[in-house]
Amino acid sequence: MARQKLTGIYIPVVTPFNEDESINFAAIDEVAKFLAENGVDGIIPSGSTGEMIAMTKEEQMAVNKAYIQAGHKYGIKVVASTGAYRTGDVIEMSKAAEADGADGVMVVTPWYITPNEEEAYDHYKAIRAELSIPLILYHNPYLTGCWLSEKLIARLYNDGIIDAIKDSAHDIYRHQNMRALCKDDGFSIFYGYDNLPAEALTMYADGWITGVGTLFPAETVHVYDLCKAGKPLEARDYIMTVCRKYMHFFNEPTQEGLPSPWLAIIKEGLTMRGIPIGLPRRPIHPLPDSVRAELTAVMRAFGYYKLG
Repeated sequence: MARQKLTGIYIPVVTPFNEDESINFAAIDEVAKFLAENGVDGIIPSGSTGEMIAMTKEEQMAVNKAYIQAGHKYGIKVVASTGAYRTGDVIEMSKAAEADGADGVMVVTPWYITPNEEEAYDHYKAIRAELSIPLILYHNPYLTGCWLSEKLIARLYNDGIIDAIKDSAHDIYRHQNMRALCKDDGFSIFYGYDNLPAEALTMYADGWITGVGTLFPAETVHVYDLCKAGKPLEARDYIMTVCRKYMHFFNEPTQEGLPSPWLAIIKEGLTMRGIPIGLPRRPIHPLPDSVRAELTAVMRAFGYYKLG
């Protein structure tokens, strides 16, 4: 039986933590409800925004299960991120996600000691052999150090191994090339970055997976809807007049010259929106005061600030 093609807006959700860094499972329901009410098609727990690298395997599986239940409660799909370095760990978490009712899994490439393309092929082939639900390959070479060519990605799809890609490389030409190399239009391409969604969605991408959408979901959905309605100029104008009011938080360094504290921005921003989900796990710091003050001002301007 053919697996369902995934499309639309999928949000890589945060993992809520208590002050002692234990998982706040009660807040998971609030996050899922908030995103469903803002029109997203699905959520992806335990990804980069979900701090998968700060969690144990057992925690990932528990968070995935809790989000699967919450997402389905509110009528949205849940693709569980089951990435790990070891192939065996990915298989174990992916099988658990399927048993818990996930609509698919997303698996980032192995990192640090990066596999070559034949090793990467065998990694995903072994995962597919144990699953019947859709498999999204998460390609984020800037964080993992693992670059996969469009030819290999098309080969993985054409051989029936993967069903989709979240491509966080910044080159939209890759989308065109993958589309040309794949045997049919069943392959789902998800734009996996934040800066050029209209350019991607009006051409070759079937959807958008964006951490920024966790904090600004309605705006993210609106950009997608305009693009898929054949209104690229309206999408462009909306991005320029609305989205760019907050996009600089995720692209520019702080006043102190440090890289964007994007994860803390998303987590503290959600708390400002009335969904207290705690801070990132260490070693990531809370927001610098300068960023917090500016984020507060933007949240107030959008009418989203709920802390008084």
